[in-house]
Amino acid sequence: MRVNSNGLGDLINEGRIAPLLEGLVDVVSVSLNASDAGQYFELCRPSFGESSFDAMLRFAADCKQYVPQVRFSIVDTIPEEEISRCREISDRLGIPLRIRNFGS
Repeated sequence: MRVNSNGLGDLINEGRIAPLLEGLVDVVSVSLNASDAGQYFELCRPSFGESSFDAMLRFAADCKQYVPQVRFSIVDTIPEEEISRCREISDRLGIPLRIRNFGS
């Protein structure tokens, strides 16, 4: 089973949810969307404010302990420089990055 997530479940549920996925979920795909908190907030407008970006990154990293496959995703419509910065985040956290075609 794969879960596609915005990565804000910990904020929404006011606690860690990654442990609840253990043994139930095979893949978690987290929408990275941007390479920094300001751009993430501007694009996604999360109700938790700019702290949402760091919470999303923590959630993805936390999932690595409980789920066999974790990945970030972005769409191919963002500028190449932004894709490179997202790749750096992905590499730093040891989470593969999937670049999705916006049209599919």
